Amino acid sequence: MYVTDKAEIVIDASSEEIWEYVTDPAHWTASNPEEHYGLEYDTPDNRPREGATFHQAEEVAGMYADLHGRFQYIDHPNVAVWAGTAYYPLLRGLVTVRIPEGGTIRLEETEDGTRMSHAVWMDFPNNRRGRALKWVFTTALNGKAKLYDHTNKELVFFKERIESTAHESPKPTDESP
Repeated sequence: MYVTDKAEIVIDASSEEIWEYVTDPAHWTASNPEEHYGLEYDTPDNRPREGATFHQAEEVAGMYADLHGRFQYIDHPNVAVWAGTAYYPLLRGLVTVRIPEGGTIRLEETEDGTRMSHAVWMDFPNNRRGRALKWVFTTALNGKAKLYDHTNKELVFFKERIESTAHESPKPTDESP
């Protein structure tokens, strides 16, 4: 039983410039500091690649999650598809709920810049417990709206940072004799 959402934004930069910025785990973590607590890729250069695994500590709709995922497909610098399992400790860790999650990040060049989108999903089990968890997430926690807000906040951060640094003049060098 899926909960899905998608956020998108146009950024005045090339796909390559955006890719280089957003795949830096420090930038991804900084994109939502109230809900991101760290991201690490299991690669020598700490950057994503097809087949690579990652770990991210975060919150979604006010619930802490320990997300372990893998990049299933990457078409650099246009598409990254990831999937994983988020572990949500409930009742002070007495119960841990595992929710499969994933997303597709796309960078598509347009006349106005590059459209960056992130479509995300959560797959609640189709049983009584799963239906109850989905109801709590979507109704009591307003999770669908918070899922969009979480993803959109990341994209807005990337747009603001990339556009502000892309148009800065180079710093003068000291060429004194």
